[in-house]
Amino acid sequence: MSNLQPRPVLGEPARYTFPKPQRVKAGGGTVVAIDIPGQPYVAVRLVQTAGGAGEPLEHMGVATLVNEVLEDGFDGNSSLAPALERYGAEWVSRIGWDSFITGVDAPANRIKDAVSLFAAAVRTPALRTEDVVRRRDQLVERFWLEASVASTLAARTIGGQLFTGRYATPLSGGPVHQQELTPETVRRFHADNIASVAGTLVVVGDLTGVDLEEIGRTVFGDAAPAPQRRTVAPEGAPGELPRVVVLDRPGSVQSAIVLAHRAPARAEVDLPKVEGMSDVLGGMFTSRLNMELRERLGYTYGVGCRFDLRRDSGVFVISTQVEAPTTAHSVTATLEQIRKLQDEGVTESELNAVRESNTVGMPVSYATAGRLAGALVESVVHDLPEDHVDRLRAGFDRLTADDLRDSAREYLHPQEAVVIVAGDAESLRGPLEETGVGPVTVRDPETLWT
Repeated sequence: MSNLQPRPVLGEPARYTFPKPQRVKAGGGTVVAIDIPGQPYVAVRLVQTAGGAGEPLEHMGVATLVNEVLEDGFDGNSSLAPALERYGAEWVSRIGWDSFITGVDAPANRIKDAVSLFAAAVRTPALRTEDVVRRRDQLVERFWLEASVASTLAARTIGGQLFTGRYATPLSGGPVHQQELTPETVRRFHADNIASVAGTLVVVGDLTGVDLEEIGRTVFGDAAPAPQRRTVAPEGAPGELPRVVVLDRPGSVQSAIVLAHRAPARAEVDLPKVEGMSDVLGGMFTSRLNMELRERLGYTYGVGCRFDLRRDSGVFVISTQVEAPTTAHSVTATLEQIRKLQDEGVTESELNAVRESNTVGMPVSYATAGRLAGALVESVVHDLPEDHVDRLRAGFDRLTADDLRDSAREYLHPQEAVVIVAGDAESLRGPLEETGVGPVTVRDPETLWT
């Protein structure tokens, strides 16, 4: 006789509520904090607006280089990491189009010392000439190394096909622009945009006994409040749409495919509707594209799509890698799945999957100090309300099948897309022309950023 007990009946998942942050003014900046009793590690993030989008065209990539050089610390020669390690702390940094993020993760009982080191690294780094040159050369070498991967090569080509101006060049500035950056340019950018601008400080963890105003004063010093940000939509790139661009990789047995078109800015979309629709198309394992290209046709190990939503604009991207002979059909099959979603909408099963994947897992998604800090950083970068996570959850709860169908019709524009294929041009050009998607041009990857 079996001794197995009956499986317990699952109850309703707990409704997640994002913790309410507290705000403290300190000097020219603001501290935004969440107290998590018992969380022994504190996440500290300084949010500044010196992202890639605001760089002057003659100094493209300087924000990325400054972000890298800060790791050399106030004594230079990669001195920051070992200095932080004495307090069990770790440096964190990230550069984006709209933001310049630096920070530390540190034990709560050593947070004051770790923040002092962090402040010195951000406000008064050494920025030695030899460190700047070394980091610059590493960035250039890394750029070409990463661009040797077909999927990265295709992704980095998107900006130049959809935009003019700063977005036409990769965030790092590309190898030519990076090589032109001088140590003096780096020092000037740091002085004008990092050292002298307070920003917003995010602090998350067990804050028992932590003086937030003191931490804020330590990080902000006498820096001025951040200037008002201007948002201007970028101009589009010239050329007929839709079109196909082949990045020639002679002899390649696989093709990396990217289908991309412009999208609205973050503030201009209803995020649950946009992300829910994107999940149905290519954001989940059970998505339409994955079921078609991977499960039914067997062309790829995986395919995905996403919206990259910035303050002034956005990009919608579908990406995959397939066997070279299946490239043309992969493109037409992808376009067919977009058409079906727009014409037929979603099933009740797909709607439920979207709701669950974006709500049930929230307690896990925000279980760490770093994840909570990330949500606060997003709210600062995009000027979102403090309860934006709760609003997102409520938005996903309210989603209907009609919402997702309407979103597909409003935000998916394959007729305005560029299809970028990194692969063997000799074998791919003919089949791609036969698809009738648009005119096909072939580019040598070596000439893209020179």
